[in-house]
Amino acid sequence: MRIAVAFLICIFLTACAHQRKAEGEKPLPPLSLERIADNVWVHKSYEVIEPWGPILSQGLVVKTDAGVFLVDTAWNDADTEILLALVKRETGETPKAAIVTHAHNDKMGGMDVLAEASIPTFMHQLTKDDAIERGLLSKEAASFEDTGPNGAIVAEDFKFMWLDRDQLTAFYPGPGHTRDNIVVYHADTKTLFGGCLIRPARSISLGNTADADIANWADAVANVAAEFPDAEIVIPSHGPAGGRDLLDHTIALAEAANE
Repeated sequence: MRIAVAFLICIFLTACAHQRKAEGEKPLPPLSLERIADNVWVHKSYEVIEPWGPILSQGLVVKTDAGVFLVDTAWNDADTEILLALVKRETGETPKAAIVTHAHNDKMGGMDVLAEASIPTFMHQLTKDDAIERGLLSKEAASFEDTGPNGAIVAEDFKFMWLDRDQLTAFYPGPGHTRDNIVVYHADTKTLFGGCLIRPARSISLGNTADADIANWADAVANVAAEFPDAEIVIPSHGPAGGRDLLDHTIALAEAANE
């Protein structure tokens, strides 16, 4: 049923894209799911953010012995519907659980879809607080203990949290891009998803700093580097994957911004 719905959404979005093209607007690239290592995929979705135009946001899909895990939603509900259908087609499974890396639309824009699919979603306590304030979670979520109407499970001020103890780890390094930003590490493939805390190689600034702690940003990234010394593939939210050089690059940008 969900795949059928996603198929209809694909048709609708295609029609919208043709309409935009007819009106002289460049259509957004379609959502995609790209395999980067054994049992690891990057999902990519786009949203027009003025005045910059189409902005790429990336998340992760990881298949472990314990099941399939989704890191971050797409920008919106429609693309997250499509994403779940692609994950099911690619992995043969619906995500067992999800984790969101901070309370911004590019990371949590599809939360209603996860709730409808009964996919439990882990987040930092600070993420829950900020998401409710920003309308990314319903206010009713404030009253839940373990699991609420949003399917959200809150981790209280964790430093580490294991989605799959032997393979998939979430880590809170302290504030940087936001006060709640976390990273996710897949040990088997040495893949580190840095989210918006980590900047792509071609970036010349820290990007969106509206909710940032610039003074602590470099320290947060240094904490990530120290906790995951074996990480080889580093994936930022808004640009191509790289190596550990992305950590050094982000630290340099943060130090320069702090000066």
